[in-house]
Amino acid sequence: MGSATFVEQAAMVALVFSRLAGFVVASPFPGKWVPMKARAVLTLVLALPLSFSLKAPAAPLGLDLSLALPACADFILGMLMGAAFYLVLAAAQFMAGMVSQASWLSAPISMNPATGGQSQVLGQVATLLAVMLALGAGVHRVVIAYVLASLSIVPVGSEFSLVMAMPTIVDLAGRSFDVGMRLAVPVFAVSLAVQAALALIARVAPSLQIFNVGFAVLVMSGLLTFAAALPSISAGILQFTDLLPEVLDDILTSASQQ
Repeated sequence: MGSATFVEQAAMVALVFSRLAGFVVASPFPGKWVPMKARAVLTLVLALPLSFSLKAPAAPLGLDLSLALPACADFILGMLMGAAFYLVLAAAQFMAGMVSQASWLSAPISMNPATGGQSQVLGQVATLLAVMLALGAGVHRVVIAYVLASLSIVPVGSEFSLVMAMPTIVDLAGRSFDVGMRLAVPVFAVSLAVQAALALIARVAPSLQIFNVGFAVLVMSGLLTFAAALPSISAGILQFTDLLPEVLDDILTSASQQ
C-alpha cells in the first residue's frame, strides 16, 4: 500500500469514526453508564472494517485541516440519528416528570447514570423501562442497521444538507413530549380527583385537618394509578418506537438532498 493510499484510507477511517462517534454520543445505547474509553474502542473497532468496505469519495482525502469540515458534518449527522433514538425513548422521561409533579413525587432525587446528572426517582424507573422495552423489541438493532446503511446512503466525506434534516428532529421532539403527556393522563385524572375530594372534605369539615394526611393519600393514589396503567404505558412506548424507522428514513432522505 502506497503512502497516498494509506493516507486516504486513514482519512476514511477518521470520517467513519466521526459518524459512529456522533451516534454513540447522542444515543441512549450503549449509554453514558458505559465508560468513555469502552465506547471509543467500540467505535474504532466498528470503523476500521467498515472503512475498508466503503467506496472512497471522488475528491481526494488528506490528513490535514481540509478533513475537519467533513468530519464535523459526519459527526453531526451521526448525532442526529442518535438524537432520534434518544427522543423516542425520552417520551417515558417526559411522562415520568409529569406524573411526579401531579402526584407529589418530584422531591426524591438521585443520580441518574443515563443522563449523567440528577433526576427524579420515577424518571429513572421510566428511563430503565423504556430502555428495557427497546432492547427487548430489538429497536437497537434497527437503529444500528440504519446507522450502518447511512454510510452508503449518505457517503462519508460527501456533501449533504444537515439543515434539511433539522425539522425532522424538531418535530420528533414535539411528538415525544405529546406522547409523554398522553401517557401521564391517567395519573393526572386520578390526582385531580383526589385533590378535589380532599379540598371538599376540608371545606365541609375543616376541623379534620385533612391535609395532614392528604400528602400520603395523593402519593399512594398516584403510585397505584401508575402501577395499574403500566401495561398501557409500556404499550404506548413500544408503539411510539415503531415510528423510529420512518424518522431515520426522513433524516437520511433530507440530508441527501442538495
